Amino acid sequence: MASKKFGTHQIQHCISKILRPTVKYGGANQLVWDCMASSGVGNLDFIDGTMNKYVYLDILKRNLKQSASNLGISRHFKCYQDNDPKHTADICKLWVLYHCPAVIKTTAQSPDINPIEHVWDYLQQKINEHNISNKQDLRKHLIEEWAKISGSF
Repeated sequence: MASKKFGTHQIQHCISKILRPTVKYGGANQLVWDCMASSGVGNLDFIDGTMNKYVYLDILKRNLKQSASNLGISRHFKCYQDNDPKHTADICKLWVLYHCPAVIKTTAQSPDINPIEHVWDYLQQKINEHNISNKQDLRKHLIEEWAKISGSF
């Protein structure tokens, strides 16, 4: 599981290629929660506003088990988390303790050892192929391209 803010850090330089400058709300940043397994990808969850421990917990409750079930790994999945404050908040750690078969922890800001980063790099290339002019277009194309990713990625 990971959350990725499109339009920031490693892809911020690509914004001018992705967006037309007529966007009124200041750009097409989109925070997204996702999950993946060797069998494919799980649900995407779009986050509007500030991501905090309560938003993260709600996402876990709504999407983690459902995604694991859809991927056929509901009894054997591992929740991959870094030391982000949302992941280490007591309320989230407690939920994960009781609802996840196993947890893998890594250091924060470790893109080289986080396998989802490779998926996001691929997805960024696919998104760049579209003419995106607003946040709704970005979401639509994220969903479309995400659905095309298979376990053979």
